[in-house]
Amino acid sequence: MLTVFAGALTAAVAAPAFAHCDSVDGPVAGAALRALDARNVNLALPYAPAIAEPEITQAFALAQAARGQGAEAKALADRWFMETVVRLHRAGERAPYTGLKPAGTDFGPAIPAAERALATGEAGPLTAMLAQGVEHGVAERMERARAAREAPSEPRTAAEVPHARARVSAEFAFIEYVEGIHQAMKGAAAHGGAEAGH
Repeated sequence: MLTVFAGALTAAVAAPAFAHCDSVDGPVAGAALRALDARNVNLALPYAPAIAEPEITQAFALAQAARGQGAEAKALADRWFMETVVRLHRAGERAPYTGLKPAGTDFGPAIPAAERALATGEAGPLTAMLAQGVEHGVAERMERARAAREAPSEPRTAAEVPHARARVSAEFAFIEYVEGIHQAMKGAAAHGGAEAGH
């Protein structure tokens, strides 16, 4: 029943939320650069699980040494260290790392809304946006499923089979969407205690 979980959640919140930490101007890469500038690896360590600390610390030392070799070496060292911290952050989330996204990448409205909620302490606009997205997604899929119910659920002839198949597909899409949102809510609660989660 969870085959369309990812699609359901994406439609519900209108953004690929987990991708935010992959961008050059995201919080993980920003922490990596701040650590290099301040010569303090501790600024980057909270963004990856504890098991990654030795690799980050070693990469930090190498990057610091390379930074002193000129502007080009500094740019390469900075990029490499950012990629290292982001890659290990993603590994801590059990998520794939596909490289740094460019600065200014649009990840949709959910991530900025979540960041505003954290900054202001006001969850109302965020929950309203999410509720509106879920309400729209449920209504749209339910309407499709209800319309498809004009077809028989148990076809008696070969000609009725494609219509019955469309009905089953629409009904399952609706149910899986709802179940995907429900599982996402349960998963978010469990993920809240995860180390260096995002």
